[in-house]
Amino acid sequence: MALHSGIVKQVQKQREKKCDVRILDMRVGRIVDVKKHPNADTLYVEEIDCGESSPRTVIAADVERYTLEQMTDRPVVVLCNVKPAKMRGIYSKGMLMCAVSQDKLELLEPPEDSVPGDRISFEGYPLDAYPTRLLNPKKKIFRRVQRYLCINSDGIATYRGIPFSVTGRGVCTVPSLTNAEIK
Repeated sequence: MALHSGIVKQVQKQREKKCDVRILDMRVGRIVDVKKHPNADTLYVEEIDCGESSPRTVIAADVERYTLEQMTDRPVVVLCNVKPAKMRGIYSKGMLMCAVSQDKLELLEPPEDSVPGDRISFEGYPLDAYPTRLLNPKKKIFRRVQRYLCINSDGIATYRGIPFSVTGRGVCTVPSLTNAEIK
């Protein structure tokens, strides 16, 4: 019986290692263009500079919380390795990271001097030289990591209590939410 429980623990550790925060390719982005989705009243179509050769198109449900003016030229944190998904006829190639409470949503804000393309890192979890391939939505990998993502009591985005940071620039925060989930 002890051998069996030892094997189970080893398998669990391997699964957890495969699904830790390093599997997420989160980067600083800057919204360079935003417009209402032509086929959905509650969605924006955003072009986001993530430090790549061309901006990423991201579809986001921010219409009820942010005006077009508030979204334009805004720094954001983008999950870049999600599988592109067609949303009302337009492919979304990323996901904006935000804090969510029962009645409020706030976009994560990267450190002030960060630039598009800066990778989000976590102390004790060294980044690979090359980001993880696209996350398979069927395996629910993001969901397994997401349960450890939260905003702490100081308004800082964390993974297992470790701040989202941009090396040499600072940590990612939200304007007013505390003790909230990150989605």
